[in-house]
Amino acid sequence: MLSSTLFAWFFASSVGAYWLPEDPNSGLQKTCVIPKSNGDDSPGIMSAVAACGSNSQVVFSSGVTYNLDTPLQFSNLNNVEFVFNGNLSLPDNVTAVEAVVQNTHVYPGHWITVSSSTGVTFTGSKDSSGGWFIGHGDLWWPNVNDSDNDYRPHFFSFKVTSLRLRGVKILKPVAWVFSLGGEDVYMTDTVLDARSDDGFAFNTVLDGIDCSASNVVIDGWTSWNGDDVINVAPPAVNVTMRNVVAYGTHGISVSCSSGSGGDYLFENTIIYNSLIGARFKGVLGTTCNMYNITWRNFVIVNVSYPIHFIENYVDQEVGPPPNANLSLAAYASGFTWENIVGATSPSLEDGSCISDPCWSYTTGQSPEKALYVLCKDADHCKDFQFVNLNLAGADGKPGQMDCTGLEGVTGMGLTCTNGTVVMT
Repeated sequence: MLSSTLFAWFFASSVGAYWLPEDPNSGLQKTCVIPKSNGDDSPGIMSAVAACGSNSQVVFSSGVTYNLDTPLQFSNLNNVEFVFNGNLSLPDNVTAVEAVVQNTHVYPGHWITVSSSTGVTFTGSKDSSGGWFIGHGDLWWPNVNDSDNDYRPHFFSFKVTSLRLRGVKILKPVAWVFSLGGEDVYMTDTVLDARSDDGFAFNTVLDGIDCSASNVVIDGWTSWNGDDVINVAPPAVNVTMRNVVAYGTHGISVSCSSGSGGDYLFENTIIYNSLIGARFKGVLGTTCNMYNITWRNFVIVNVSYPIHFIENYVDQEVGPPPNANLSLAAYASGFTWENIVGATSPSLEDGSCISDPCWSYTTGQSPEKALYVLCKDADHCKDFQFVNLNLAGADGKPGQMDCTGLEGVTGMGLTCTNGTVVMT
């Protein structure tokens, strides 16, 4: 059990004031209110945004739910703020949505797409009943084959320079939520609620954020979802995520199978009742270069794998790729895990495990192990630092570790062994 003293330590260590950028939408010259139709509101929204033009504010009225029966696509926007006082809803008809997703002429890969634009802001409502993007995912999740359904809608795609997402709220999305590209991104006070009436959406792929953007700050995030809170991957550079509370997640994650990326900071995070906490995965048979990545000030409660680093990741449900080049692995340097309090779960599975072995199965796994550092060798894992870790197994005893590839390496803050985690 984690004591109240440890929680107090976490909150004391995570207090800080953070600077947020200037509003890129200063000097807006025109305000346009989106009209409500009797059917699909998407065509009217597209027309209104086009007519409003650059240097404008587009307002969705309070107390109104706009029906997005077809996807929204915006490009070449310049200095436009969308103000979501009302709600926006995908269709509550699974068959109708699947038909749209299959039609590549109207569905570009996400239901809401903003591309080739500069100075775009999405501002949510502070009213708890307004400003929601509603996905009706609970109509999809009960299907045991949902994770294999190629016609699930992804929600948002942004490829924008100077993007601001403020107070955006998502309710029951069907699958992946945010795809972030571009650069100069600030995302604040986001809520992602994928709870169903009988628990989380564990039987579907439901990443909160997939980030390939650079110069990103995500500050303030609360989520209930059945997959990664965030997955950052090359070519992303200079990404910070902080002040996070997450339930039912597969981790604050970094992954790679090619390319290079780095200067990532994840801090001030509490993860409850989840499968994975602080996570890195390099895909088996591939190589990449990742550098200067830090997870710090984490409290991880009842989580199967509190800290999990692996360079030969394979989805055990699918199996290894054929003819994989096993001589390849990620090159990871300057990785740090600092001020992490964690306790493992008695179970090493969650509802996403629909195969035997589970997709997340790790050789040598145990509910008593709280730290997995699985490197190919010391050449592929350089300058690793472990600082002030306080980890416990599900049995309440000091947490065990599973470490390979770094045997005999000194100066890391602990000794690579298959035994109790002891800071040096």
